[in-house]
Amino acid sequence: MKSKKAGWLLSFLKIGLIGFGGGTSLIPVIQQEMVESRKLVSKDEYDSDVIVASITPGALPVEISGCIGKRFAGAKGMLLAALCIALPGSLATVILLSCMSVLDQSILTQIELVAIGISAFIISMLTGYIKNAFKWAKKHNRLFIAIGIVLGVFFLNSGKSVFKVLGLFGIEGSPFLSISTVDILIVTFFVLFFTKCKFTIPKIIISTVLVIPYILCVSKAQFIDNIYVLRSIQFIMLGLACYGVLSDKKDRNNLKKKVPVKPLIMEELAWLIFFLALCAPAFFVYPEFLDFIGRGFLSSILSFGGGDAYLTVADSMFVADQATATMIDSDSFYGQIVTLVNVLPGSILCKTLTAVGYELGFQNGGVFSGYLVALAGFVCSIVGSCSVVSLVQYLFIKIETFKVFEILKNWIKVIISGLLGSVILSLIFSSLKVTQGQSELVLIFALAELVGIYVLNLVLVKFTKINAGLRVLISSILALIIGNIII
Repeated sequence: MKSKKAGWLLSFLKIGLIGFGGGTSLIPVIQQEMVESRKLVSKDEYDSDVIVASITPGALPVEISGCIGKRFAGAKGMLLAALCIALPGSLATVILLSCMSVLDQSILTQIELVAIGISAFIISMLTGYIKNAFKWAKKHNRLFIAIGIVLGVFFLNSGKSVFKVLGLFGIEGSPFLSISTVDILIVTFFVLFFTKCKFTIPKIIISTVLVIPYILCVSKAQFIDNIYVLRSIQFIMLGLACYGVLSDKKDRNNLKKKVPVKPLIMEELAWLIFFLALCAPAFFVYPEFLDFIGRGFLSSILSFGGGDAYLTVADSMFVADQATATMIDSDSFYGQIVTLVNVLPGSILCKTLTAVGYELGFQNGGVFSGYLVALAGFVCSIVGSCSVVSLVQYLFIKIETFKVFEILKNWIKVIISGLLGSVILSLIFSSLKVTQGQSELVLIFALAELVGIYVLNLVLVKFTKINAGLRVLISSILALIIGNIII
């Protein structure tokens, strides 16, 4: 077993280097590397880690990698795995940010061209994940239900992404319904917990009566704009979900399961020591250090629903019309930081908090101060995500033997497959955005390039034994060559 796990950190580092799209898009990538290729964790273990990370605020890929690393080497493994997957993108972000004043725009364009090839590779992984989810459903005679769930989740979650892509072709519009990833998870978890997949007529009616108005409350259009209605529905859904979970006598007895709390205390203490040790230098160079760290940690634990959701949280926490000692100006945030975090690999939360730290430190004391505060921001994003997921994982261990969680493990792939539709569209948008300012013909050629490299990846997987790393390299080189020819 020891030799089998050799190099697991290198695997996480590789994922961190190619992890474009962040968040949900990395679930299939991590699974491919850790479960299918290297067989370091079982499918059931991985599904449990995905469930825990999905119900925990913070950086999703960091939380999943931390949970896996914990299986290998406890708290130390959790820390190392989280660092490996988050560091490449965050480090590249702060280095490029510090060089923005001397970098030519053409260099950023080359990075965006390479990202097209890597996006095509990632999309091939995502569609493979969706295909496997349908294979499982077909094997268990649940194919039509799975297709319905995927299409339903896609319809509810992907409206914004659809119109972003269409906007590149001059087709303007806004989604009729568009609800966040976290609200999608709330709805699907409620239905699964309440019904336990036993869709009797009363349960179908009750679920429908609650889910439809909930969607109307949380959709972007806010068809029902009343906080009291929303809170009432959430309260009833929570009560019925708990009833569904505890309706089985055997499951109620499982609540008596004792889980030692000492390992959790030691983990949280380790995170605190790590946090204090690496953040201490910033305390001496940035007078508003405590304010930044407080808001940084709060922004991490408020972040549900992926990278775009965190950018909204970061905007409210750190962005002002004019730069101050504790805020950065909107031009720097949207003109530099958002651009970089979207074209580089890794967690958007980690990259953004690192970049905000650099900007605040730089405003106060120059480049060196910027690097130290950036380090504090990066550490804050890791600790904010992993310390909370440690707590959620501890609570989950007490109830993971419940029948409803066995059902959830079976269906989590199908739910995620629906969410991946929006991720795929976002990757397409990011890839085609490099052609902005060019003719529509250039845009069509760029789309053809993306599709061509995607198909090439499918062919390489089906007919060759070329590993993922080499496919990424081939995709990147092709995208760089073709992209420069097109634009």
